[in-house]
Amino acid sequence: MSLVSRWRSSYRVRLALGYMVIVALFAGVWGWSLAGPLKDTVIEQQQEHLQGVAQAGALAVEQAGVDLSGTVERLVAHTELRMTVVGPDGVVLADSEEDPGSMENHADRPEIAAALEGSIGRDIRESATQGVDQMYVAVPAALQGTQVVLRVSESLQRISELTAQYRSTGLALLGVALVLALAVGAHIATLAARPVERLADAATRMAAGNLSPEIPAEHGALAPLAEALGGLRTQLQDRIGALESEQANLHAVLDGLQDAVLLLEDRNVRVANRAASSLFALPPGKIEDRPLAQSGLPASIVTAIIDGLSAEKPTSSEIGPDPRGRSFRLSAVPLEGTRGLERSLVIISDITERARVDGMRRDFVSNASHELKTPTAGILLLAESARTAASDGDMEQSLVFVEQIQAEATRLRLLVQNLLDLSRLEAAPNQEAITDIRAAVGLSLAAHSRAASAKSLILKADFTEVESEDIFAAADRTDTAVALDNLLANAISYTETGEVTVAVTANVATVSITVMDTGVGIPAADLPRVFERFYRVDHSRVRDSGGTGLGLSLVRNVVERSGGNVSICSTVGEGTQVRIDLPRAR
Repeated sequence: MSLVSRWRSSYRVRLALGYMVIVALFAGVWGWSLAGPLKDTVIEQQQEHLQGVAQAGALAVEQAGVDLSGTVERLVAHTELRMTVVGPDGVVLADSEEDPGSMENHADRPEIAAALEGSIGRDIRESATQGVDQMYVAVPAALQGTQVVLRVSESLQRISELTAQYRSTGLALLGVALVLALAVGAHIATLAARPVERLADAATRMAAGNLSPEIPAEHGALAPLAEALGGLRTQLQDRIGALESEQANLHAVLDGLQDAVLLLEDRNVRVANRAASSLFALPPGKIEDRPLAQSGLPASIVTAIIDGLSAEKPTSSEIGPDPRGRSFRLSAVPLEGTRGLERSLVIISDITERARVDGMRRDFVSNASHELKTPTAGILLLAESARTAASDGDMEQSLVFVEQIQAEATRLRLLVQNLLDLSRLEAAPNQEAITDIRAAVGLSLAAHSRAASAKSLILKADFTEVESEDIFAAADRTDTAVALDNLLANAISYTETGEVTVAVTANVATVSITVMDTGVGIPAADLPRVFERFYRVDHSRVRDSGGTGLGLSLVRNVVERSGGNVSICSTVGEGTQVRIDLPRAR
């Protein structure tokens, strides 16, 4: 804003200008009175003065006697007045400046004619004898019993000089009055404008959002305004504080959500929570206040959002998997518009894990159905064969079929038991469960000693590293038994000669159990997938050995459920080592 504009908008300047206008009006009236009415007033006052002199002279003339001219001259001596005595016929009888005999008859003079009629005559004109403008006043008088007229005159030049003198004095006083009036007006304007300007500054700061300065306390007529501004400031502080608190709560809620939330106005991103940045690996704040196409979101997401915005009702769609293997669910909800803008709420959920679990569930159901169908079909076929052999009287072959039926039924029972264990492991674990690892390893070795002896394998435990320690793990006892049983069953099944060893080590935080065998080993290409459900390295051999393909999957679930880790290393032809690490209980 320019200096002139600030002056124009200044309340103090406008107030001072108002005072100046009023003073100028009074000065104009004063000046006009000095220019015109002053002269008329002076003339009127002088006429009154001349009338008084004439009336006093009339009394003196009445007692003058024969020396009329001397009397007239004495009456106006030492003055600038001129006195004339005129007879009833207009003949000049005496004059203070001229010889009466040389003067014209004055009967036709207006002031003389009026005085002869008995009234006071007045006139202003150019003197016939002196050639200058004169003011005349004539009054009736008596001279030795005869009516005469006594006239007193004065030059208008003198009146003009008096008028000029009065005007000069008046203008000087006017100048002084103007200076004083302007000074007083400026001071009054300052005093009057200062509290208004203070309140205006406070209101301006409030309008700009600065509510920290106090409202100045004022008195008089501005006191209610100051109190109102103070009350308004307090209300604004309370409301802004409440709005900021609500906004902070809203941002806290939005940032606490795992789903990305976007508020759009005419395809411009106005609000984006923290999850929107982290979900798509964007810098915080980069998405907000940008057009949707320039927000940095993946093109597939932007396209899905635009498609959702074109609908009048809430929509939901699934996107993916993208090149990174991620899947998303996108929901678009139209909102009521404001200021003519279309508003929409977009929620983007990462459903990658759910999609993965759904895929695993579908694969599990498919594999479980297949695995259940195979022994069931075998049992039915073997039962039919045993019945046929028995009908033919071949009891020996019938017994062979019955033994095979028993083997398939045992395999089916083991599969069902593993499925039940998987279902149980999906439940929440007991956080207070503790397992004695020495006892658990001992029980598992005892349970599998017969199977190892049948293959002439050495089955042993190695507690050398924890010889003098109590070894307890923060894990469920049944879960630990399931893991050990499956590891030992696999080791014995894939080992033809040699030994199977269970070694236990521990540190302050972890208990480690390693099951080592001297079996056939696992190819390196198959190691990353051996913990998947129903994955088999050699399908025919696993089925021949009675395996279900769920053993290592159960081990992984047990360990993860307890908050531990599982790892495997193997060399084809040399053997396999599986290590499980469980949290140590103290």
